[in-house]
Amino acid sequence: MDQGRILLKLLLDEVDLGDLKLDSFRDRLCIQKKIYWVQITGLDLGYRYNWYLRGPYCPSLTENVFLLKEEIENDEHDYEEYCLAETAKQLIVKVKELWARPENVSANEPEWVELLASMHYLKTIAYWPGKDVTKEQVVQKLIETKPHFRGKDNLIDKAWERLHQFGLLDKKSLN
Repeated sequence: MDQGRILLKLLLDEVDLGDLKLDSFRDRLCIQKKIYWVQITGLDLGYRYNWYLRGPYCPSLTENVFLLKEEIENDEHDYEEYCLAETAKQLIVKVKELWARPENVSANEPEWVELLASMHYLKTIAYWPGKDVTKEQVVQKLIETKPHFRGKDNLIDKAWERLHQFGLLDKKSLN
């Protein structure tokens, strides 16, 4: 097992995804979005995301997660000799607070982490001609590319508020 997958396994364990359920799309989506957030908060694993049907997506992460699962099923447990540094664990605690669903959010976990990651990506990573991107522009692009969020204005507002609360949006463009 290479060091990158060892670190990935340790992080997945820390964010409660270490059982590597990959059978459902929902499970794979949660892994994609949660590792996206782990990296955004400062633990760069080298995964690079691009925009795809359900928001930020990294093909090499998917490949590594399937390889990791196969290695574990073949009794490779090198990761058991390692543990995460305390600073990494502290960052994980903070990022878990970010994606934790507020009580007044009715979305399921995959929908919530998809929405948070998608809005963040559109606001801070996606290319936009011009300099300042407004919330309205982000929401318009979100709904254009993800029509399943159409009519969910309250949910979108709560996600925007959560990103703002965690300092993940440029204050100049907040509306």
